[in-house]
Amino acid sequence: MKISVVIPAYNAAVFLPRCLKSVFAQTVKLEEVIVVDDGSTDNTAALAAELGARVISRKNGGLSAARNTGIQGALSEWIALLDADDMWAPEKLERQVACIQPDTILVYTGIRFFDDHGTHGERLAIDPSSVSKMLRFRNPITPSTALVKRDAVMQVGGFRDGLPGCEDWDMWVRLQRIGQFKSVAAALTDYYVYPNSLSANPERMLQALDQIINTTLVADLHGFRRWAWRRRILATQLCSAGLIARDNGLKSEFHYMLQSLRTWPSPLWQPQRFVMCAVSAKNMLLSRIGWAKSHNRPEGMN
Repeated sequence: MKISVVIPAYNAAVFLPRCLKSVFAQTVKLEEVIVVDDGSTDNTAALAAELGARVISRKNGGLSAARNTGIQGALSEWIALLDADDMWAPEKLERQVACIQPDTILVYTGIRFFDDHGTHGERLAIDPSSVSKMLRFRNPITPSTALVKRDAVMQVGGFRDGLPGCEDWDMWVRLQRIGQFKSVAAALTDYYVYPNSLSANPERMLQALDQIINTTLVADLHGFRRWAWRRRILATQLCSAGLIARDNGLKSEFHYMLQSLRTWPSPLWQPQRFVMCAVSAKNMLLSRIGWAKSHNRPEGMN
């Protein structure tokens, strides 16, 4: 089996050494490793070439355009996607290859979360039998975990260009309509978490959701079912936006949580949202109390 690794990169020189080290440490033979330099202003392209990757340079066009460029230029039947700030365990691709059957078009893994202070948790891959239903309202597959059949990506038209986010979610929904997914439950992909990443911007995520919700997520539904699912999806993602805001210390945490309940107030739909909203209200109250105390100190205190 021939595998091409496709790594979109924009000003990623600081991440590439560790990223590519994990790629070249794979226990299966790779046909090629492609770094798509998406108009970087640092030495991303030169460093990638120096480290042994094949470099494709293009004008800056965003993540979807860079991925599509790499996939279109790849020589292999299978594409292993990897973001430049993420990494793989050495056996990641070998274990994915072992899962492939004739009707398989995508294999994904679980992830470990890490930052500049080390690893802090993991999420096992969800069983493929549940993914189809879950993709209706949230995205359980991280791009850097995906080993995907090149022809399938081309058949559905590639990653949707121009989206500020959710381009991977949009792709998985379209792919699951034409073939079978497989998974390796183990957390074999290391996902880098940092405050300025695209995934740390809740408003950007909601803007992207607005662009795919009608055209992709509920495109096959009509009437009341379409309306209801649209509200449930939005409620779910507003809750996620609240969690993103909480993790990044944003004041909008409680606003998003409250909007989630207003959008779909049924306690039968993800009842944990009500608990999360209560925690957000508590966080907001404690923050205000702390602010009030700090601004009402007796004279002479620093």
